[in-house]
Amino acid sequence: MKSVVIFSDMFLPTFPYLEMPLYDELVRRGLNVTYVLQDGDIRLTDPTLRKKFESLNLKTVAGPKYVASSKISKEGDILLMRFAYKGAGGEAATAARKFKRIVFMYDPSGIDIRVRACPAHYLTAKSKKMLLATLKKFPKQYRRMFTTGTIHYDPAATTEVDRDSFMESYDIDPAKKLAVLTPANPGEMGHQKGINDEYTEIIDTVRSQCPDYEIVVKAHPLDYTASMIAQPGIVHKNEHYGGKHSWEKFAPGIKVIRADEGYKAIAACNVVINVRSSIAMETCLFRKPLVNVNRWKYTTNWPYDEDVMLDSTLSELPLVLNTDCYNIIDEAACQKYIKDNCCSDDGKAYKRTADMVLKVAKGEL
Repeated sequence: MKSVVIFSDMFLPTFPYLEMPLYDELVRRGLNVTYVLQDGDIRLTDPTLRKKFESLNLKTVAGPKYVASSKISKEGDILLMRFAYKGAGGEAATAARKFKRIVFMYDPSGIDIRVRACPAHYLTAKSKKMLLATLKKFPKQYRRMFTTGTIHYDPAATTEVDRDSFMESYDIDPAKKLAVLTPANPGEMGHQKGINDEYTEIIDTVRSQCPDYEIVVKAHPLDYTASMIAQPGIVHKNEHYGGKHSWEKFAPGIKVIRADEGYKAIAACNVVINVRSSIAMETCLFRKPLVNVNRWKYTTNWPYDEDVMLDSTLSELPLVLNTDCYNIIDEAACQKYIKDNCCSDDGKAYKRTADMVLKVAKGEL
């Protein structure tokens, strides 16, 4: 049976141990699994992270092209990874194909697979709809695609939070309602004219016209890395903000949810306020109301559904919040949206992904 190499080229502060359930599941099923990081990766230099990652069957490489070296894998072995189409991941995947390794990319949560080809042989998708759209665009690109859901969404199924304690930890009055604003990827925000002013105006509107609410920011995963030093594993997308966090520009002094507590914030909140972030897809996993403000002004790449979210103009937002007219959760509509766009909310995408990896490893596909 083929061995598996998991190469993780990007550290997400929001999900610091993202691949570990998948790693553990593959090991449990009897596969020989090696976890690979680049020399100097933050998960090796940070003491807390290092302690966790050193417990794995861990190897380090000088750069992405060495992931497929004979010291780590042999011909026919499987390179399992996210983002096989860009950056260090793309470089590793291209080298792996050159050295006759099998490249298996599991859904990276983004929408890029629908419009952007990658050098993987096998690919998972977060939904059947995404799978079909990808195959329509690239009918002969991949050996097989599988609908598994994305491991990025798995933690939603097990997130629990004591609302009062959570709000008090941010010095927020738990007697008030909590609105969570979710800015998009800072690299994309910089290309959306007016988006920063939009966020500023939303915050000012809630603070001045919605006295029953507190508002906080749950930033995009790659926004949190702006203050981290450049090293393997860290991706910076804040060039448009002078290397600073985007919220320092559109809302100086705003309370920002800690990177690894984003899902707790959604679980604790009364409403998520969005403009163009794909957090719209994740909010439904928590059965929380979602209000999109002036969505029509910007490019979005996630599926809108009026049965699980509400569109509003900025001028309408105070009425929407103060009358609680957003606060209607249609369970059947949520389940349908999740099935159509996220596969499932059971937190087991890692197991479905492991199912497919095992079949490839055994030569059954």
